[in-house]
Amino acid sequence: MELQLGLALSLPVHHNAPVKGFDVTGRHGVMRSLDIWSYGCSMERKKKRIFDTAFEDDDESKTLPLLLWHGQPGEEDDDGKRQKKRDFCSFIDAKDGEGDQVVGWPPIKSWRKKMLFSDHDQHHGHGHAHHNFQNHQNLVEKEDDGSENSMYVKVKMEGVGILRKIDIKLHHSYQTLRDSLITMFAKCKECENEDTADFTVTYQDMHGHWLLAGDVPWQTFVGSVQRLEIIRNGGIETVMTKRRRRCSCLGGSLLLVLKETVKAEKQGTVLMTLLLQMELWSALSLLLLCAFQLVYAQRTTAPDEVTALNKVLEHWNLANHLNLTIDPCTENATWASETANPRVACDCTGSTCHITHLKIYALDIVGDLPGELFELKQLIDLNLGQNVLSGRIPPEIGLLSNMQYLSLGINNLSGPVPPELGKLTKLVELSFSSNEFSGPLPVELGKLTSLQQLYIDSSGVTGPIPQEFSSLKSLQTFWASDNFFTGKLPEFLGTLTQLMDLRLEGTLLEGPIPSNFGALTKLDILRIGDLSKEDSSLDFLENLTSLSMLSLRSCQVSGKIPEQIGKFSKLQYLDLRFNKLIGSIPDSFQDFTVLQFLYLGNNDLSGELPTSIVSPKLIALDVSFNPISGNLPSNFSTEGFSLNVLGTSINAKGLSDSGEPGLLHCLQGDTKCTNKLPAVSSFSIKCGGTSQKSVSGIKYDDDSEILGAASTYKSSRNQWAVSNTGNFLFNSNGPQYIASTDSQIKGTLESELYKTARISPTSLRYYGLDLKNGKYVVELHFAELQMEDTASWKGLGRRLFDVYIQGERVVQDLNIQKEAGGSKKALIKKFETNVSNTIMDIHFLWAGKGTCCIPYQGTYGPLVSAIHVHQVSGAESSSSSERKRVGTIVGVSLGCAAVMIIMSSVFYLWWIKDDAEPRHVRIDGRVRKT
Repeated sequence: MELQLGLALSLPVHHNAPVKGFDVTGRHGVMRSLDIWSYGCSMERKKKRIFDTAFEDDDESKTLPLLLWHGQPGEEDDDGKRQKKRDFCSFIDAKDGEGDQVVGWPPIKSWRKKMLFSDHDQHHGHGHAHHNFQNHQNLVEKEDDGSENSMYVKVKMEGVGILRKIDIKLHHSYQTLRDSLITMFAKCKECENEDTADFTVTYQDMHGHWLLAGDVPWQTFVGSVQRLEIIRNGGIETVMTKRRRRCSCLGGSLLLVLKETVKAEKQGTVLMTLLLQMELWSALSLLLLCAFQLVYAQRTTAPDEVTALNKVLEHWNLANHLNLTIDPCTENATWASETANPRVACDCTGSTCHITHLKIYALDIVGDLPGELFELKQLIDLNLGQNVLSGRIPPEIGLLSNMQYLSLGINNLSGPVPPELGKLTKLVELSFSSNEFSGPLPVELGKLTSLQQLYIDSSGVTGPIPQEFSSLKSLQTFWASDNFFTGKLPEFLGTLTQLMDLRLEGTLLEGPIPSNFGALTKLDILRIGDLSKEDSSLDFLENLTSLSMLSLRSCQVSGKIPEQIGKFSKLQYLDLRFNKLIGSIPDSFQDFTVLQFLYLGNNDLSGELPTSIVSPKLIALDVSFNPISGNLPSNFSTEGFSLNVLGTSINAKGLSDSGEPGLLHCLQGDTKCTNKLPAVSSFSIKCGGTSQKSVSGIKYDDDSEILGAASTYKSSRNQWAVSNTGNFLFNSNGPQYIASTDSQIKGTLESELYKTARISPTSLRYYGLDLKNGKYVVELHFAELQMEDTASWKGLGRRLFDVYIQGERVVQDLNIQKEAGGSKKALIKKFETNVSNTIMDIHFLWAGKGTCCIPYQGTYGPLVSAIHVHQVSGAESSSSSERKRVGTIVGVSLGCAAVMIIMSSVFYLWWIKDDAEPRHVRIDGRVRKT
């Protein structure tokens, strides 16, 4: 009961000789605290003691001995309870109430009290005085009541004069604690009309810091809580006021110690002087610490920034994610940590705090960029990536001149890229990739000379890459793939010698690759693709020995492969497909130590494969569609290794997925393919799934075989084959070449036909085998299974790829989701083609376009759900009739020619016979034979 009422022990004092400072006539009959202890706390009183008065020698005054003891330190109180923690002031001015109580220094422990009381009794000869003496602490008092499962802490509610205590160990969550506090103070007159939502629970930890309850996990809270206080929202000033009062009280206590030290020196008490000096230094240290905490606690965020931030949060409807009821720059706030999202962090090095970090990442915020955002002019880091922001970037972006990190990637922003971005000259990292911008890149971006990372891939920009970018000498990372850049591949890129990661695929740029790219010796990743017109050479690679990834797919590269590439000790990925390379594969390729993927397909390479080209770490080797001959390399059957030799003259005996050796050699060059099996006129494939029969009665063959990064597979009935090359880079889910869904596919009665699909990162080819020659209809079935059809940022992805049939491109930049009207909707594309070599080639090819990483890494490349090919009705009979008609014409012609020859021969013979008979000539009236 005494603990709950805030009462404490009474102090024994001689009635006839009261100690100076006591006022037995205090209001409500409560004894006022000693002036010598409450000097610092009395700063608000009208009568204040000056410094000289505090040190004035008064023989009549009776001061309390500070360091008098006869027992051992740590001696327990009479009630047997553990010694309680003490903080600064031990005596409270009763008239100030609990809300104004302050704590000072030094503490008086229980064993000192006993000696104190005993000393007074001996000097005055009286028993205990019946004055109330309140011993209140500012730091929370944890009481051990003899049970290890109890931990009492004091609870103060703003506006309520009486303290309560609550056992923290009886609660297991913030919710149960809150319910108990509501019950405890439910009947307070002061708060009976208040809404509990208007109050906030704060606590003081073991370091003396006041924090919001809920900022840390429950167990951490239990281990550090020292005191609870329920304050009105916006009542943070209460905590500030208390800190000021504590420091004031501490100053008064320091004056007391100085006075006692002077007295001890005059009396010649060496031990007392020494101990008081120790207390003096301790008090001084605590005073300095208190002053520092007070200055630090007084710093608040600039009001205009608080207003702007709240308007930004309101504009994007983020009340459920971040509700700032206190100063946004409050120390140790949950929203300030590195992992917080949303995150607001500040710089409080000056007298006023400024908001420097704002992160609202992947929270699907919608709408435009509000003008208030650009009033946060001290921002250093702004991350708004992976949302659904739309509209234009306002020119006010140029006001954020302190910006160092700006991320607007993966949104739906449109319009031109604002030239005002060039005013952010402190930028180190800039990203506006995966948006819907239009127009050219502003030349003002060339002023960002501190820029180290620039991500503009899939942003929609057009035109040439500005020459002004040659000033970006600090640039280390440049991603610019999947844009509509035109003109030649800029030569000035070869002068940016700090580049470590350069990616330019899926653009309209023209070759050649400049020779000065050889100066980019720090390159770790180089990915250039889909260049047109002029041929390029690989000679510039000679000194780029730091490369770990090199991809020059479809770059019109001609000539031989340099031997030097085989000496690149860090190279893990090499892709030179779809070029014009000639000569043999260098023997140095047998020296690779860390190479994992080697793609050389669709070139004009000849000779034989190096015997030991399959190095220990090699995962995939593609040499398809090259006039290479000879035998398979040694240890080609290593587990986990995949090899594609389709369209070569390599003896493929031993490859489990090659089928009959030489069956597909006719695909290379002009070799004539002949039927070795009974000719067929149709085939159907359930791509990426098991066999099934459609509603219309078509039986689709099983195509659930797991393919590797360079694989071929032939169906069990030898009617078709499939080939895959490429691997999904940086895919955290590992290599996956089949997509599937459990959702219903809309727009079709054949939903099951579309629930699986074969996917490929680069090149996926299907071949129809042993077909009858003639005209065919090709039906391709698609449904987007990976791109999401939602209003979230996950629905902003674009899959684009090309389709070739019999070597002719029939579709460019196919976007399944767009043409079908959404994800998981069926799309059928029909084409006609001719077969004249018993083989049909259906090729799905990724040309570097589309997003790469939405909704997750490695979401790109060709996708197909099913293929159905059948011969045009009557095509074969029409062909036979045509052949018969041609035969008839030829036969008639030959007959006529034969008749003419016979008639001519008869006439000729008759003529000859006439000339051979003897003619009679009349000579001299007589007839003579001649």
